[in-house]
Amino acid sequence: MRLVVHVVVLMSLLQWIVPLEANGQSYPARPIRLVVPFPPGGTIDIVGRILADKLGERVGRSVVVDNRGGAGGVVGANVVAKAAPDGYTLLLCSGSTLVTSQLLLQNLPYDSRRDFEPVTVVLSVPYLLLVRPTGGFASVKDLIAQAKQRPGEINFASAGTGSASHLSALLFISRVGIQAAHVPYKGSTQAIAEMVGGGQTHFIFEAMAAGVQYARSGRLRALGLTSLRRSALVPDVPTFTEAGVPGFEMSTWHAICAPSGTPAPIVDKLNAEIVAAINVPENRDRLTGIGAELVGSTREQMRQRIEQEFLRWEKLIREMGLREQR
Repeated sequence: MRLVVHVVVLMSLLQWIVPLEANGQSYPARPIRLVVPFPPGGTIDIVGRILADKLGERVGRSVVVDNRGGAGGVVGANVVAKAAPDGYTLLLCSGSTLVTSQLLLQNLPYDSRRDFEPVTVVLSVPYLLLVRPTGGFASVKDLIAQAKQRPGEINFASAGTGSASHLSALLFISRVGIQAAHVPYKGSTQAIAEMVGGGQTHFIFEAMAAGVQYARSGRLRALGLTSLRRSALVPDVPTFTEAGVPGFEMSTWHAICAPSGTPAPIVDKLNAEIVAAINVPENRDRLTGIGAELVGSTREQMRQRIEQEFLRWEKLIREMGLREQR
């Protein structure tokens, strides 16, 4: 009899606790897991740890980074897609996780539009167009002109087929009407090393966070920046608009997602706290110091960005025949 009474009391308490959490009033009541779908040490991991530290301070609970690398971010994303929609498992996602993987890969284990709840776009990172200092290209216009004069002789490196650096180059090639052969590598580190070592590739699009060190040191020459405004990190590098390709803009962006079905009050609270966390002066300095442009979007702005990115890349991927065949 006493056991029955205890069960009834417990069930009564749960009737109050669950609605409170769903309304965001008691959230978070325990640590939050932030899944970073790449190995430790890379740019996205650095961003995740900066964010986790300050977010944990703001909500009064630890935010634990859980690195789940594999398959270009698919493994970690799938962990979150299948997690309970309670706000305690979040994903540090990207444009590749939510958009290009969906367009490129057959049999993806999740549907990015169906299985994730947008929280906020945290930041974006523009790209640098890099060439070898001895490669004979003085500017973006010069590269375009030589590529048109020497069809079939110019090639470009990338971090791999379907990577952001690959798609950036294809977007550029399509926009300016040149031909260039693709030389994929196993990651940007290998691709950059080949260029620095004097290999046969002529140019590469590399995210500012990694590429800026090569531009500053002179090991590679930066011809253009894919942002709409110049960066204080490389103030002498023109934007593509300034370099003769009006309106050309490209960035990789990182965002926070929750599993689909996470209660709206919890998502709203996460949005507010994450936006506040990235705008703490210390975090602003650390993130802009690696070439990032802080965003801190609303949930709806993130949803709109995802749809815009689908429109942007679907046509290019189809035209280039990049979708995985199985």
